[in-house]
Amino acid sequence: MNIQQMQYFAEVCRHENVTKAAASLHMSQSPLSQSMKNLEAETGLNLFRHVGRNIQLTADGQALFQEVEKMLKQVKRFEANVKEIAKRHNRLQLAVPSQIATIILPLLLGEFFQLHPEIQLEITEPAGGAALDMVEREEVDLAFVHDAEGRPNLTLRKLSSWPICLCVPRSHPLADKPSVTLAEAAAYPLVLLSRKFILTKRVLAEFDRQKLQPQILHYSPNLSSVWNIVQQGIALSILTGNGILQDSNLIAIPIEGLAQKGFIVTKKGRQIYADERCLIDFVRRKFADSPENVKSSH
Repeated sequence: MNIQQMQYFAEVCRHENVTKAAASLHMSQSPLSQSMKNLEAETGLNLFRHVGRNIQLTADGQALFQEVEKMLKQVKRFEANVKEIAKRHNRLQLAVPSQIATIILPLLLGEFFQLHPEIQLEITEPAGGAALDMVEREEVDLAFVHDAEGRPNLTLRKLSSWPICLCVPRSHPLADKPSVTLAEAAAYPLVLLSRKFILTKRVLAEFDRQKLQPQILHYSPNLSSVWNIVQQGIALSILTGNGILQDSNLIAIPIEGLAQKGFIVTKKGRQIYADERCLIDFVRRKFADSPENVKSSH
């Protein structure tokens, strides 16, 4: 007996009438009658006796009905437990590196929270490479990162593309330039995000490729520290265009030929839960519908 047969049999037993049971099950009488005949043939038992238009359970039928009801109660408990497990996925764990966090976190903690207060977000802010590692180890449900190629175990959903920029104070002589070369950036003292950041790895590789020797004063793990050093005129920095607040005293000047893509990253082959899908669709829609979210602050 499968679960559907059990449900059909139990409904016929409760009504002691195939016509009423069929109506309750929203099906026609003929297939339900055939199902009961098949059940008797499969079990080798006489389950019913006919009394006029109604039926009565035989002793074997009554014994089977009791067993079926026990089994159906277990099925209901199982379904309730599965639903309870699913409810736990109202809590999403996210990895959002600091640069992309400047545009992602206001969306998540602002509009998304207003639309979906039932979804709890646990957010960490590691470096981009560490965020990808956390997704691969399934320590987080998803990550928002810049550039994530070369990770075959991950699924990438593109958000947008941003220029890699030279970050300068508004009073700096370069501030009015529409763009600069990497060689121009290398001529100034620089403070960069720490070497574990995807952006820093990319920039250092480009310096090497162009055979440039930059003046790097410091590598900082904190984006706010980088901003502060640049604002005080101690050094310039190289950041993704979306890594600079638009209302700050800083200018993002695109570096010619350099850009970074932004992605939502999940573990390949892993089930995407409904609340996770809701968040992914929300963020991708916001980036598609709001061009101002992807402009640099120049």
